[in-house]
Amino acid sequence: MVFKHYKLTLVLVALIVQTIQITCNDPEIRSCGNASIRIDVGDNTVGSEAHISCSNGYTLWGNDSIVCLDSGQWSQQNAYCIPDGIGKPYIQSFDGSLYLFNNFNKSNYSQAKEYCTNICSTLIEINNQVEDQFLLETMNNLEIDVLWIGLESVNGGNYSWPSGNTTQTNQYENWGEVVPEHIKDNPPAGTCVQAFSFYEFWFPNPGSFCDTELDDFVCELR
Repeated sequence: MVFKHYKLTLVLVALIVQTIQITCNDPEIRSCGNASIRIDVGDNTVGSEAHISCSNGYTLWGNDSIVCLDSGQWSQQNAYCIPDGIGKPYIQSFDGSLYLFNNFNKSNYSQAKEYCTNICSTLIEINNQVEDQFLLETMNNLEIDVLWIGLESVNGGNYSWPSGNTTQTNQYENWGEVVPEHIKDNPPAGTCVQAFSFYEFWFPNPGSFCDTELDDFVCELR
């Protein structure tokens, strides 16, 4: 009798489990400036797809859909909205990130940062020698001599990247021998940094030099 009751309980539990339907909440939508990702959710049950598109004036790069998983979470988006008219050679992927090499609009350091922010990205953060070599090789391939990167000293005393990492925490830096030691080790507030493909090193620009307009900068989208 106890055994029959146990079997009945298992059957009821199985029926209850079958009637519980896992669903995903509405997916998070990234919106930065005008570069908004649109996600069309027709159904939010497991296995359903939601289709991704960009607002007018932007082209979708990456996957054009996401799937509702058994965990109740949507699969990773890996989708980016890039301004129309940017040729494919200027969009490169490396080690899980997408890089947009901008050479169509002269920009000072602040303007370059703002442009990247408006497409849900940041000026490039270089974490190691391999990534640095990728940057320099791409610059050479695209015939870019110098560009803005995401390293700066906002308040003075140290250099930091958009993520908050520093050259100390990343344990990587690539200063040229011509850079004075006091600028490397104790930069003044407002120092921004360029990368030179010909010399294959970074060079800091204290103060008003950051207002110089360069032809190129590179945004990193993660």
